[in-house]
Amino acid sequence: MHSPSVLTILTLLAIANLAWGSISALRSLDTAPVLHFTLARRGGSFAATEWTKDYVNLTYLAQELEKIEDRFNLTQRVVKGNKLVRKAKIVGAKGSDEGALMGKIADDGLWYAKIKIGEPPQEVEMDLNMLTADFYVVLTTSRIGSKYDDLFSQTITKSYERPYPTCTLPTDSFHLPTINISIPLSFAYCRPSKFSLDTLGASGSALGLAPSEHLRQTKSTSILKQLLQKQIIERPVFSLMLINGQEGVLSIGGTGARAVEMVEQQTKDELDHVSAVERGELTTDFEGDNIIKRSMMEPVFDTKTNWEEGWKWSQVQGAEGWWQILMQGVWVDGSKVLQNQAAVIDINSPFILAPPLAAKAFYASISGSRPLPAPHSNFYMFPCLNPPKLHLEFTRWNFPLLQGGRGADWTGIPGGKFSLGRLRDGSGYCVGTVVESRMGVKDEGMGAVGRGSRSGAGHGNGMRDVWVMGEGFFRGVGAVFDVSLFSGFQCPDGSRFALMLST
Repeated sequence: MHSPSVLTILTLLAIANLAWGSISALRSLDTAPVLHFTLARRGGSFAATEWTKDYVNLTYLAQELEKIEDRFNLTQRVVKGNKLVRKAKIVGAKGSDEGALMGKIADDGLWYAKIKIGEPPQEVEMDLNMLTADFYVVLTTSRIGSKYDDLFSQTITKSYERPYPTCTLPTDSFHLPTINISIPLSFAYCRPSKFSLDTLGASGSALGLAPSEHLRQTKSTSILKQLLQKQIIERPVFSLMLINGQEGVLSIGGTGARAVEMVEQQTKDELDHVSAVERGELTTDFEGDNIIKRSMMEPVFDTKTNWEEGWKWSQVQGAEGWWQILMQGVWVDGSKVLQNQAAVIDINSPFILAPPLAAKAFYASISGSRPLPAPHSNFYMFPCLNPPKLHLEFTRWNFPLLQGGRGADWTGIPGGKFSLGRLRDGSGYCVGTVVESRMGVKDEGMGAVGRGSRSGAGHGNGMRDVWVMGEGFFRGVGAVFDVSLFSGFQCPDGSRFALMLST
């Protein structure tokens, strides 16, 4: 038994199939009010093709892949105590100052939610970042992005404490959705030096969702922990659900089941109205509310108390820091082609990234597929008329991945959801959304991990044999992440995650 002052972090991840039958299971987490934030993807849905065309822009895809890999290369693995953890590299990323905060504010392609801070309220866009653990607000001298300026807030309590060299630690009023109240929260408020390149960047904020405090660069208390301390939420849980390629729901304290239920009801109402108009029973246009936005004002309660019921739990693995899980199998057209693959979850990646050996084995199981010639050999093509039927196996349950057409937002791209678009105009081959990534191989080959040891367990960025479950992984599933805090108790099994397949 450890001293009660010791704080142990228990990490869990739960994923549920978002068929309508799973809503009751998702609701099993909602035993207290849940804060729902509307999500949007900056720049709109990811499009690998140019406007009015159905074939890909390979140069653009290569640039996007490089941008994703750069985000994963901002950390290094180090030994701390008796375990391997991830920490920010000391040297800054491309174009940033040495020791700059990880992540790029207001970048295109990032998923974000909006939060109102201060009085009168100033609305700021919070970029989600699953690879860092900090929440901070940045004010620069440029006109880009969304601004929170402490000079215009009547409720701010300033502090001279510096959680980071360029940041202070004020407290101000945060306007919370769903429960429609305002509470004071402290946060890192950062203003880059006027002599820094970073001051030319965008203003805005970042919400780090990584489960480990080792990835926290500021000394501020996380938003989730403050909400727990103030008893606004009862569970250290958040969930992510994507409705389509540019809209979704972030729920803190529970799941987005309530929002999904309301979307289902709105869709049913609209379809019923269309049917009534066709039958001549109605002649007026349907004027329904935006359900997701309306749901932000409605509290969520549920009578179920056993929130673990129906979920299968397993460990989160790898160096402590990211949401890394064990994928027990990859199934292609009913055959298991890979097993026991490590995978990191990252909503901001538009691709599913696979390590080199896994990517080759995966596409070798798809008839007619082959890699593109250099310099685009990270990408693979397959016959557009024969997209594979994919399943990913977690805790002995198979979950469908990128199956079928593109649904209500279908834009005419051939090859279904697995396709990024045709290889070229008129081609019968499409480019697959599973992309080969060599970032771990390149990093370890160069032996560059920032300052410190270049050998042993900390060598490289640890991504050599790891998949990245990007945006496509969230299509049709709801992901629930739980960081449970236990005082005076060491969980014998360490960190865990859970999956559930709906009936």
